[in-house]
This record gives sequence, C-alpha cells and structure tokens, in this order.
Amino acid sequence: MPKPLRPWTSPLRPWQEEAFQLISSHPTANFLAVATPGAGKTRLALRVAHDGLASGRANRVVVVCPTTHLREQWARAAHLEGLQLDPTSSNQQEREATDFHGLATTYQQVCLEPQRYRTQSLRTKTLVIFDEIHHAGEGKEWGDALQVAFDSAVQRLLLSGTPFRTDDSPIPYVRYDKERRSIADFQYGYPEALRDSVCRPVIFPSYEGELAWTSRGETVHATFRDGVKKPWRRERLRTALLQDSWLGEVIQDANERLSSVRTAGHDHAGGLIVAMTQNHARDIASLVQRLTGERAQVAVSDDPAANRTIQRFAQGRQRWLVAVNMVSEGVDIPRLRVGVYATNVLTEMYFRQVVGRFVRVNEDGGRDGKSYLYISQDPTIVHYAKQITKERSHALKEQSSLVDLPLAPTDRQVKQEDDFAPLGGIAHADEWIGGSFFLTHPEVPESQQNFFRPQPPPTEILPEEPATLATPEPELSLFEQKSQLRDQHKQLVSQLSRQDRLNHWQVNAALKDATGTAINQATVSQLKKRLRLLERWVEHGFKKGRPRT
Repeated sequence: MPKPLRPWTSPLRPWQEEAFQLISSHPTANFLAVATPGAGKTRLALRVAHDGLASGRANRVVVVCPTTHLREQWARAAHLEGLQLDPTSSNQQEREATDFHGLATTYQQVCLEPQRYRTQSLRTKTLVIFDEIHHAGEGKEWGDALQVAFDSAVQRLLLSGTPFRTDDSPIPYVRYDKERRSIADFQYGYPEALRDSVCRPVIFPSYEGELAWTSRGETVHATFRDGVKKPWRRERLRTALLQDSWLGEVIQDANERLSSVRTAGHDHAGGLIVAMTQNHARDIASLVQRLTGERAQVAVSDDPAANRTIQRFAQGRQRWLVAVNMVSEGVDIPRLRVGVYATNVLTEMYFRQVVGRFVRVNEDGGRDGKSYLYISQDPTIVHYAKQITKERSHALKEQSSLVDLPLAPTDRQVKQEDDFAPLGGIAHADEWIGGSFFLTHPEVPESQQNFFRPQPPPTEILPEEPATLATPEPELSLFEQKSQLRDQHKQLVSQLSRQDRLNHWQVNAALKDATGTAINQATVSQLKKRLRLLERWVEHGFKKGRPRT
C-alpha cells in the first residue's frame, strides 16, 4: 500500500484555486482546462489528484502524456506533493506496484494496449489526467483507444496549453463548437498570465536576408519581404535555416543576448534552438561550437539518452540546447530565456508551444524581466509573433477577454523536395516585434518598471551565517529509489550467475518464489528482501534456489 497522503500544503495561484473549485463542483466526469504554457497546469492537476485520493473518490491516478520524458517529469512533480507515480510501467505489467499511487504513461502506450488500462480502471477507481489532450487527435485510433481504456474512470481531467481544433476525428471527452473548436470548461490565457505576473513577456527579434536557391531548375533570389510564389515560400525559409551565413548571424546575436541576460543577474540562464530535423540539429550544434567556443547539448528522438540530456540541461548551467520536437511543449526548463526558432514548422499551435518554453517566471530572473525568441521575417511566423504581442498589450490594458484564434490542428514536418537546393543567404537584423512596450505606464522609465520581476520574500540574514549555505538534497521519489535498488539487483544477479554458472531466469524465478512478486511490480520492501537474498546466495552459493549452508 502507498504511504498515507500528507495534507496538501503547496499554495495555489488564484487562477489555480478558481479552477480547482470549478473542477470540484463540476457535474460531469470530464473537465477541459486550458491554461497558457508556464502558468502551472501541473500543480493544478496534482491538486485535483490529491483531492481525489484523499476524499476516496479515487484510489488510483493515471497521467497520460505525450512523451517518455514527460512521464518522469510528472512523477518528480507528483513526488514533491506527496504523490508517487510510476513512470516506468510497461504494457507487459498487469498493474503498477502497490506502493505507488498510480502511474504515468504515454498516449502511444495506451493506444497499443487499451484493454490493459480498461481492466485496471474497472478494478480500481481511477482518476485520469490527460496532459496536452490535443495529442489524442493525431489519429482516430488514439482517440478510440482512450475511450476503450478510460470510459470507466471516475474522473477525467483534460489539460491543454493552447486552444485547439478538431479534424475528422474528434477527441473523446472534448466538446466542440460549430467551428469545431474545443470548448474549455476553464480557460486561463497568456493575457491573464501576464497581467498576474505568472508569465514573462517574450520579445521577438526578427531577421531579414538576401537568399538564393534553386527550385525545379530555376534559380531564385528573394528576401522575406518579397512576394514570391506559394511553393517558394517554404523553400525561402529553409534556405535561410540551412545556410550558416544566415543562421550563424542570428545565433551570434542570440548568444550575445544570452550573455546580457546572465550579466543582468540570471547567471544560469539558458538558450534553446529548435531545429528542423535531427541532422539539422546536429549541424546547428557544430555551428554553435564554432561561433561561441562552447559545446551545445543536442536532444533528438533517436538518441536513447535524449531525456537524460534534457534533464541535465534543465538542472545545469550550460548555455545552449538544440532540439527538434522534444521540447516543444510540456518540458519544464525554467531557466530558458533566449531561443532561436530555426524550424520550418509553420502551425500556430507549434509556434505557441515553443514560445511557452520561455515564459516561465522564477526568482532568479535577474534585472531583465523579459525573454527573447529570435525568428525570421517569414510572414507567417511574424504574424504569429505580432498576434502574441497584441495579446500582451491587451493584458497590459487589463482587458479580461481572451483573444480567440482558431489554431492549426497538428504540426507536420514538411517533406524536402529533391529538386530544391539552397545556394546562399545573408541575414540582416530587422524589427524587434514587441520590443517597445511598457509594463506599467509609458511615462515610467523601463529601468524603474518591475512588474515582471518577481522578488523572493524578504528573509532575515543572520551575521553569523556563512555567505552561502548548502542546499539539502531533496528526498528521492519512489521510482528513483526503486531505480537505484534495481541497479544493485541487476549487478548481484549478474555476479551470482557468473559465479554459479546459472541463467538469469533461474535466479529471478527463485527470487519471485521467495518474495511473491516479479521485479517490475515489487515494492521497496520486496526489492530490499530480494537484495538480502542475493547477497546471501553470492556469499554462500546457490543450489536449486536455496543457499548452501
């Protein structure tokens, strides 16, 4: 059994408290909460989960999220609130170990084995959290799988960072209006988050360029402001992004801005470059090293260590991370302050998701309260940036209504044609979109404006205390404790197998007989019992599952 839940003590922001009260009194099992990236959807969802378990309304929590990396992120966030989720559960397991409060899985996993989740939900009262629910619209089979898996859940909380539309496959549990836009039961947008100092304002330095490429046997010369045929528009953008002479200029300026943000007090601020493809990401990382002399981290999906790369970057001090789709949404890296949009994905939802990586507010932000996303002067990207800036001006004028724009359903990577070849490109800094704005009043100098500069609560400094205090290591989450125990287990099984010339399955079968459970469903106490047995068998020898005496 899991440890008894401690009372909820983490403070909620006003919008989170309002949403929590609405969810608590909602008449149906389904609730769609749309909140701008960086506003704190995770804490709201964990508050709902804690309340569901504490009240007995649910006995188990399942979080469904887009990526494997987010499974661990959810598990760590839940641990801080006293909830233990298993982010390693596989579809081969009947259910998670009994000392967990539930599990974190992915949409893909549910799609592969929906009946497994249905069986678990029928057996145990389950509260389900769908993180970035619009991902369930990526294929009809995903939506169908969700319905099979979780129709019997006692409560379903649907989360999204942006409003979304449906295509021909409506997402289960989501209501739509006549224009096929999702209907949120609660919505907290970028304007409200800015007005409440929950999010940072983002500035968009943009870049023009003299670009040349060949297209279907024709050589084309154009800038981003030139009117060109529709097939050439994407080729023009790709030309810029594939040319070191263009992209290098943008990255150099972004790197200087990152240094400025660090000098202004956020000394561990980081930067993110979003690339087109995995090879493009690696090429950009090499370019960053040539330009700055510092190695950039690369996170791409075919690298099995990509999730660890993102985690190390989030907790470290390295300047630049280059990625493709792995950090477009959900991934929490609060120290990101400068970005480069070096991708040819042109859907508004994807652009907003990337912007959302830079809006998180923390107490170490220094004197510069803004973040910066460097973009091309591609007309579509500029339109999105100006729309976000418009929403910011609405917030500063204290307008409460949300700007309601239909968003493109899903971002798709554009296929590269064989008869396209970039020839050259030179970048020129252009306008700073959103660069002229006032946080309080136009008459107040920016140096005196601190609306978006959250300050830590005043603390009393005792003279006898050292200048720097060591931060105590946080207690490991349950799944991290088990990971360490399993590593020890694996080493001892290998040692015993070599020593007594046994197959691993013989050792594991004996351990299962002795403890009553397989290793992937073992509790901490059962894992420790396995380790004690293994230590005895290594010391005294093993014969037919019993130690020799």
